[in-house]
Amino acid sequence: MHSSRPSEHGNVLWFILAAVALLAALTMVISRSGTTVDQAGDVEQARIRAGQIMRYAEGLKSAVQEMNLRGVSENDISFESTATGSDYQNPNCTVDSCKVFAVGGGGQTYKTPPAGANDGSAWIFTGANNVGTAAGPLGTTAARTGNDLLMLMPNVKSALCIQINRDLSVGTPGTLPSDATGISTDEFTGTYAASLTLIDGDPTPFELDRKPAGCFTDTAANPAVTYFYYVLLPR
Repeated sequence: MHSSRPSEHGNVLWFILAAVALLAALTMVISRSGTTVDQAGDVEQARIRAGQIMRYAEGLKSAVQEMNLRGVSENDISFESTATGSDYQNPNCTVDSCKVFAVGGGGQTYKTPPAGANDGSAWIFTGANNVGTAAGPLGTTAARTGNDLLMLMPNVKSALCIQINRDLSVGTPGTLPSDATGISTDEFTGTYAASLTLIDGDPTPFELDRKPAGCFTDTAANPAVTYFYYVLLPR
């Protein structure tokens, strides 16, 4: 019998070390690939939810505009429904023709925010805020005559809001505008607030000027709250 030569032992050891190195590299590649797939999946989910939210908001806006064209006053619009309950009962509206969520009115169906979009909080319909500064409003900046009719989604997930802003070209990609002037969430029941609360993405550069929809974080609240807003009726 022949004894093993030292060079053969060295070759075997080299092959073992090479195999271990290749296995480690392969494991790292698979791990990174899995992370990339997860991130891509998260982005795709955010895009899907963003699309659902925008389509729903656009449908409500179209309904409000059509009702307006049919002679329904901006003060008579009602968001009352079996889902929203008495919070949105507008004393100016006693028939279906002025109700957004009635077949004889706007013909819309109330839908809760998509699962995973926020913490489960309901939509807010309000006429107590004005979007944009005096230099960049959607309509005017006068209280009552300037307050816009908005729908708000509170406590939105940051990743979703960042995606929405990216889709709408609001602010700097990857970030959320902040607003230190606060926001009013008073339900709209036919009266536009006498006070003027600006939603403009302050401090400068006022990213929400002339933006009919977008996301921002209200830093005046404690703790801060992230909102998606959509202007149903600029005034």
